[in-house]
Amino acid sequence: MILDKRKFQLHLKTETLGHGFHLYERIDSTNRLAMEFLREGAAEGTTILAEQQTGGRGSNGRQWESLPGGLYLSVILRPQLKLADIFQLTLVAAFGVAQSLGRLTGADVRLKWPNDLVIEQGRRLAKVGGILTETRIQGDRLAGAVVGIGINWDNPVPAEAARLKPLSRRDLDLAPVAAAVLLGLEQSYQLWHQRGIERIVSGYERYLVNLGQAVEVPGHDGQGRIIGIDERGALRVLFLDGGEALVMPSELRLGYAL
Repeated sequence: MILDKRKFQLHLKTETLGHGFHLYERIDSTNRLAMEFLREGAAEGTTILAEQQTGGRGSNGRQWESLPGGLYLSVILRPQLKLADIFQLTLVAAFGVAQSLGRLTGADVRLKWPNDLVIEQGRRLAKVGGILTETRIQGDRLAGAVVGIGINWDNPVPAEAARLKPLSRRDLDLAPVAAAVLLGLEQSYQLWHQRGIERIVSGYERYLVNLGQAVEVPGHDGQGRIIGIDERGALRVLFLDGGEALVMPSELRLGYAL
């Protein structure tokens, strides 16, 4: 096994996340298995981690290549949340993980809207990780959620992506990385509960690499510039005439060129 379970437990500093911990050498998808655990009543904080996924997924159903050496984990959360605000969980996770990885490695990990972890390489962004949030809805309420996190650590990656381990100022294996990711998620999740989504939005925007980027929005004339996000994760775009548009991820896809 690439990840030392005992070493992971020694590094784990969370109150809840990761204490119900299930480690697999090879499965199809940590999110799929975590959703099964969620339906069976698993407690908040239950964590599924795999050294390799054969059917890992990213946003919009895209395949996430998940070869050994990367970090692939999913966490069960059970927040009290309106259905309209579900995307807040992705903001919580993205902010917490970006912050924790930066602190752990010293690398300048940033966020590409809405859910990509990236670094700058020349005039392009290279993806080092991503967030995939899936939910279980019963009637008109949220019964629970699974937050999936994938990190390119020391695994083979496509040409347009990057591995984070070579960029780290510290020589680390996956155990402290997994522990740090869970701690970052938990701290952001607690901040959200205690201080509200406004603090998460502020934190997310500090890492948002797209601030100031010129974009064209369908249905609007001319270019606008990205000035932030709103409380539901929509991109805020300001136009020269002073008008502002809120753009959802389904309406606009940002590229990796700077």
